[in-house]
Order: sequence, then structure tokens, then C-alpha cells
Amino acid sequence: MEFIRKIIGDNIPIWDQCMDTPFVQDMKSGRLSLENFKEYMIQDSIYLKHYARIYGKAIYHAVTLREIRIYHSMMDFVTEQESTVRLHYLEQFGITDDEIELITPLPENRNYLDFMYTVAERGDGCEILMAVLPCMLSYSYLFRRLSAKPESWKSKYRDFIDDYADDRYAENCRQWCIFAQQKCGALSGTEQEKLGHIFKRASLLELDFWNMVYRKHTGKRKEKTES
Repeated sequence: MEFIRKIIGDNIPIWDQCMDTPFVQDMKSGRLSLENFKEYMIQDSIYLKHYARIYGKAIYHAVTLREIRIYHSMMDFVTEQESTVRLHYLEQFGITDDEIELITPLPENRNYLDFMYTVAERGDGCEILMAVLPCMLSYSYLFRRLSAKPESWKSKYRDFIDDYADDRYAENCRQWCIFAQQKCGALSGTEQEKLGHIFKRASLLELDFWNMVYRKHTGKRKEKTES
């Protein structure tokens, strides 16, 4: 998997920056306030609704039944497993799906969604994959690292950490990487370089997302992420 391994390797430094954000570090230790976690959950629920729609766009442009099945497996994970976890927390916070629909995305969230929709509108399957994969893959990378940290073992967010550190999730990510390699690995160097820029932009937007809640309180925002 030379292409996908290289593209992941190029972005590990960005994912490590995600790991080092105050939000993730406070989640690891359990110091993260419930109010900040609640805000993250709300924004992530908004994000996931739109994220699932991007997979719908990929399915529409799929050229084989196998592609449709793979995209559907990715969308199913978003709409079933991830959404179930969030619903559990949102119920604890007393927030309903209908209330989520009325909440405006924060700028970092809006920038990320706008980026993915722009890529999806072009209808290129490889470009769509590069826009959506960093979310899935970086979460597996981050939370497996978090899960291994002794400090996280007593975190009040341990169940949330364990959900993304799950071996089944890691195996799903591996299968999605194999698919991405098969679909995009034979493209020209120029085309792969373009895909690399999309993957990097999405990874940087992930970093912005992890900083989002604390930026809201400090007022230190960037309206756009440089690629």
C-alpha cells in the first residue's frame, strides 16, 4: 500500500499535533469539563450528519457494486456506531436530535464541512476519499494512543476513548485503506500529489476541530486553514 502509507506517514505529524491539543490532553486526564465535552459532542453531531451525506455523494458516483458496498460500510459506521455513542452522551446532557438541528456550526466546523462539500461536488471518488479518510484514520490513530496511556485509564471519558480504540474499528480503517490504495494507487504522480494536498487539508481541519471548543472561549480563531 505504498501510496496510502506515504500519504498517512506525511500527515502523522499533524495528527500528533491533534494529540497534543489541550482538549485531547484534558480528555485523556479527565480534566476536560463536561461543558466543553458537551459542546464538542454537539458540534461533532452536526459534523457527522453532513459527513454521512458526503458518503452518499460518493455512492452516487461509484462505478462498481463493490465500491457502493464499501462506501455504505463507511457511512453505516458513521450513522450507526458513531451516532449511537453520541446519542448516549447527548441524552445524558438532555439534548435531542431536533435541538441539534437548530444549532449553528462553529467556524472551524463550518470550514471543514464547506471543504468536504466542495470536494464532493466535483464527484471524483478518489478526491472524496482523501477528504473523508483523515477523520476516520486519525481518530483510530489518536484514540489507540490515548488508550495506551496510563493517565487515561481513570479518565471519566474512558468509555469514549475505548470506543475509537477498538480493534474492530482499527480493522475497518485498514480495510478502507486497502480500498483507497486499490482505487487511487495507480494514478499518476501529479494526480497523487493533488490527492495528498486534499488529505493534508482535511488533516489540518481535523486539528482545527480539536482546537475549536477552546478557541471559542479564548477568542483566538482562524477562519481558514492553510493547506
